[in-house]
Amino acid sequence: MVDHRELFEDVTEALARAGFDTGPGPSPLWIDRHPEGVVVGWTPGAEPGGPPSREALAALSGAAAVVLRECGYLVAGTEEGDLLVRCAEPVTVPESPEPEAVPEQWWG
Repeated sequence: MVDHRELFEDVTEALARAGFDTGPGPSPLWIDRHPEGVVVGWTPGAEPGGPPSREALAALSGAAAVVLRECGYLVAGTEEGDLLVRCAEPVTVPESPEPEAVPEQWWG
């Protein structure tokens, strides 16, 4: 299994800067390593007032996904409804040869 320690720390920090409760202690948010990156999710029923609704969880996931995408990560949903976060591969654009000169055209 690949250790995504740096990604784990970066994702945790990005979510904390955005206002998500990532500190130790009771929080419905959890972040864990995954073979393909890092998984972010919410524990149902961890809220003091009862479990968050499906709509609330969807809103939290959507907000977290936006934050992480703005940081440059690839974010996808899992079958369980969590977020799988991966590092974006650097994009390299191959150098293209100089375009051929286009002959002048006379419209007359």
